[in-house]
Amino acid sequence: SPQGVSLVISPELCVLSFPEWVNCIEASEMCNQDPQCSSWYRVMRQCLVGKEKDAMLDNNRECQAALEVLLVSPLYNCRCKRSLKTEQQCLQIYWSINMGRNEDMEDLSPYEPVAPNWHPDTSRLASISSERDCNPCLDAAKACNLNGSCKRQRASYINICSKADFKPGETCSRKRCHKALRAFLDRHFITNHHSNSQTWWW
Repeated sequence: SPQGVSLVISPELCVLSFPEWVNCIEASEMCNQDPQCSSWYRVMRQCLVGKEKDAMLDNNRECQAALEVLLVSPLYNCRCKRSLKTEQQCLQIYWSINMGRNEDMEDLSPYEPVAPNWHPDTSRLASISSERDCNPCLDAAKACNLNGSCKRQRASYINICSKADFKPGETCSRKRCHKALRAFLDRHFITNHHSNSQTWWW
């Protein structure tokens, strides 16, 4: 692991030329080929482990230094493709970088841009509306109750969204709540689309 928090970005990291977006798995492989990027990436992953990850990201100087380095690496602005076997792995890499960014969740999406007149979820939404009378949201909630991993992840974002914020008039930190909710949806529901044929997995 890097010693201290001195930021010396290697020339290789500064001159890397990568497109507007690159698949996060490919970006991770590129980062692993650079000793400094790889070392700081390990630090960043450690910062995201455990119950105190929010405090680590906000207050730990080494975590912040790692994030600064990674934001000039190929991992910055990497994206994922939907419905690929590697989608879960790609999303984990994406959120290992973006959970620490101080930006509104509305500005962040782990998926590659799509044409404005077409959206990959269109066919899924159509299949839901054409099925027999049912409540896909209720079905999803019931399925989550039967899945230990889903229940744990749901409890995690509920806990974050229930914490009081110190800002006047705010009952919770909207930014952190949005991050936690988006992470829950992307990490669980979209991932399980591969192993569950029911159309309400998004």
